[in-house]
Amino acid sequence: MAVLKTTVDNDTKERFHEIALSQGMTEAELLRSVVLMLVDQQEVSADAIVLRPDNTKSSRITVGIPGFLVDAVKTRASSKGMAVSRWVAALVQSNVTGQPVMTDKELLALQASGRELAAIGRNVNQIAKALNIAFEDTDRVKLKLLSELSQVIDDNRSVIRALVRTSQNAWDAD
Repeated sequence: MAVLKTTVDNDTKERFHEIALSQGMTEAELLRSVVLMLVDQQEVSADAIVLRPDNTKSSRITVGIPGFLVDAVKTRASSKGMAVSRWVAALVQSNVTGQPVMTDKELLALQASGRELAAIGRNVNQIAKALNIAFEDTDRVKLKLLSELSQVIDDNRSVIRALVRTSQNAWDAD
């Protein structure tokens, strides 16, 4: 994998470190999340990265894993694009809370879906505005097109549900 490097002043480094800790992430994981969001042309803010409940302070737990499982753990963590410790923490979080833990790729897919829904919303707003301006020209709005719009929204919702189900199932025991 490629490596990105930069230099920053000490205050910036310390603030970045504190943000990473508050998110339960390493600096590398936080930086990777920020870079992936930027590459996907999304607005990056501290609020966009908050993924966990208020009590995010990490505690260290030492767990002994039999040697024959270590390679499998490393492989699964790598396949999710996560550090081993983050993958184990996500596995525990998913099993304890019963909620899916989204990977960076899954979060990016959900954010792309959100952009699509926003675009649909803008189109619906334009239709409503056109109808309000010239309500006598309602024949300009084709029912077939509205039906297609409804289908696109339903399809998007199905994709989101499938993504959440897949993410949840990824953390279940095989």
